[in-house]
Amino acid sequence: MITVGIDMASQAPRTASCELRWRPGSVELAELRVGLDDQDLRSLLEAPSDKIGIDVPLGWPADFVEAVGRQFRGEPLPDVPLKNLTHRATDRALGEAGCGWPLSVSTDRLAYPALRAARLLTGVDRSGAGQVVEVYPALALRVWGLPHGRYKGAGNRDALGALIRALTGALPALELTEGHEAMLRSDDNATDAMVAALVARAAAVGLCTPVPPDQTEAAHREGWIATPLPHSLGLLVGGATPPG
Repeated sequence: MITVGIDMASQAPRTASCELRWRPGSVELAELRVGLDDQDLRSLLEAPSDKIGIDVPLGWPADFVEAVGRQFRGEPLPDVPLKNLTHRATDRALGEAGCGWPLSVSTDRLAYPALRAARLLTGVDRSGAGQVVEVYPALALRVWGLPHGRYKGAGNRDALGALIRALTGALPALELTEGHEAMLRSDDNATDAMVAALVARAAAVGLCTPVPPDQTEAAHREGWIATPLPHSLGLLVGGATPPG
């Protein structure tokens, strides 16, 4: 199995990708890249792979979309809670479960990479049931009991290095070259791309929390963050195959 992780940013210099190749008992980090432009991403999306995890919202809150349309037409906005305009169903589910509130794709700078992704992912199943799945690396690290805060930015390289040590210690079957490990320790975008590829594997083999049945429509319209199951990191390597 091949899984790909993409850490999507609004511009190429901070956009990263990671390709993992899975075999029974081991996983090889086959490719790690930083600085992907739109053509690079198109090529990556078209290349053979089993699952692609993308760290970016795949849609906007349905009530926000409705509100913008109404405001444009000069009509009253829908009478809904403000959270329904700022956060999607998947975001609210995580926040209300005590997992932390994801950034708002409708009111935060997160909208920039989301717009970039939307241009590249026309027609993609946003629920995660297809080849592409939305991921949230910091959430996955938290679920797996790994360091998940304050590892981003040039001033936090020690924390990023500690994260890489903890992750490779928890997943000893991960095969890294010295060059790839150096990239992971020096660039948090590369690290997030690798975590995205790990979550893609979890989604592919049924080790993520399923979309609640009453949220299926919202997942298809707004996107849904794949949340790996606790203790699933150690189960990713082995003879697991996609369900069905």
